[in-house]
Amino acid sequence: MEWDGLTDRERFGEWYREKRDRFADLARDADWDGLFEELGRNPGWVNLPRPGNRSGFAPLHQAAWHGADFAVVSRLLAHGAWRSRRARDGRRAVDVARERGHTHLLELLEPVVVRRLPSPPKALERHFHALLRERTGRCFEEIEHLLPPLEPLTEGPAVRIFFPVVGMMGGFTYRLEDGYVKVHAHSRMDADDGEHYRVSPDGWSRIERPHAPPPPPAPQSSAS
Repeated sequence: MEWDGLTDRERFGEWYREKRDRFADLARDADWDGLFEELGRNPGWVNLPRPGNRSGFAPLHQAAWHGADFAVVSRLLAHGAWRSRRARDGRRAVDVARERGHTHLLELLEPVVVRRLPSPPKALERHFHALLRERTGRCFEEIEHLLPPLEPLTEGPAVRIFFPVVGMMGGFTYRLEDGYVKVHAHSRMDADDGEHYRVSPDGWSRIERPHAPPPPPAPQSSAS
């Protein structure tokens, strides 16, 4: 899955921006057959809004707004759509369905916690976002990014999310472990695997990787 926090549409390449706009149009127009066909090619897009994040509506929000069939929403959830994902105004898909009177979707859209975070989301996110700001330097000052929430990590047994950062030539991949969130910072410029961090209720710290043991000495040939 991917979290798109970039708010400047012009930072996307034209070809990619047009493809994402077409994807957003399919959800806006309730063209579910076309949407699922596109998700077959790009499954990681299921939680992405229109480039620029003006409303922050992902496909599940659009399905809730339209009052889509139970089967359509179930299929979006099977693709990994996050019930807890909030639009820019703070609404989740279940909130949109409730406002629109689509009561047949309320139970299905209510967020379900499969794995619990080690502390309340907002408290843990303070440390998580502090790590992101520290690791990226001035990237977030120069280019606005909406920093990712941690609640989507609770929606499955092994959710892994990639947060691309413009200016970093890479980003962060993060997942929930027992008692902490593991964060992998990586870039195309890295000579190795990048850096790994632990975010816990107490703060964040770097995970030092063990050094590989030196190779055994080559066998000595006996003198003739």
